[in-house]
Amino acid sequence: MASQKVSKVQMLDLLGRLATDDGYRERFEKNPSAALTEAGIPPEQVKGFPEDHTRPGRLAPKSEFEAAQKRLTSQVDEDCLCMVIPGLRLDFGDHK
Repeated sequence: MASQKVSKVQMLDLLGRLATDDGYRERFEKNPSAALTEAGIPPEQVKGFPEDHTRPGRLAPKSEFEAAQKRLTSQVDEDCLCMVIPGLRLDFGDHK
């Protein structure tokens, strides 16, 4: 089965929910597939995740998800900073 990937935006949203939303965390522990769909990941994509990634179970503490979200946010910021394109100015002197 092909590897399924989520976008950085989806991952940041998911990590944020898992770091702060007690109700979402409870739903995720009981039914990860439904919780992933609730977070905006298409059901057909969720079905492609490895089975051991979508089994019900106990989540790590909120602080772990908060730290992961901060790391990913920092990486996104660094990616954006690396994409600065220099401006080119071609108008020299006064135009009358």
